[in-house]
Amino acid sequence: MWVAWALCVAGLCFGAYLGARGLFDPHWAAKLVRLKQDEQGGGFAEFRATYGGVFLGLHVAALLLVFVYLYGGALIPGVAATGAVFAVAAAWAGAALGRVASIWRDRGADTQFNRLSAAIEGGMALCVGAPWALWLGGG
Repeated sequence: MWVAWALCVAGLCFGAYLGARGLFDPHWAAKLVRLKQDEQGGGFAEFRATYGGVFLGLHVAALLLVFVYLYGGALIPGVAATGAVFAVAAAWAGAALGRVASIWRDRGADTQFNRLSAAIEGGMALCVGAPWALWLGGG
């Protein structure tokens, strides 16, 4: 069980890192997701908000609930923590699914970048969702 939670914590920390990096370095976030701001201005605010703040807030909130549960052991935080990691894992799985659908359906989307990104997103879903996978498997 501890291995599943350790994988979960590692995945949440990586997601929080991506968010912090996007928040403080929107040029990096823009390059990572292969987008650029348009001529209207304010585009880097969007990168900071969505690829930075949303990622950071989502992963840190789930991480805090996991730590409260792992170190406090109370039932209510445990339910909140497992619910939070389920939601975060589902978001990563949804991102992987969207990318796979794009590879399958969109002309020119079958690239090494998209294949690697889908694998990373799927891996993040598995890592963050490891406690759920263990529970579903009867462990």
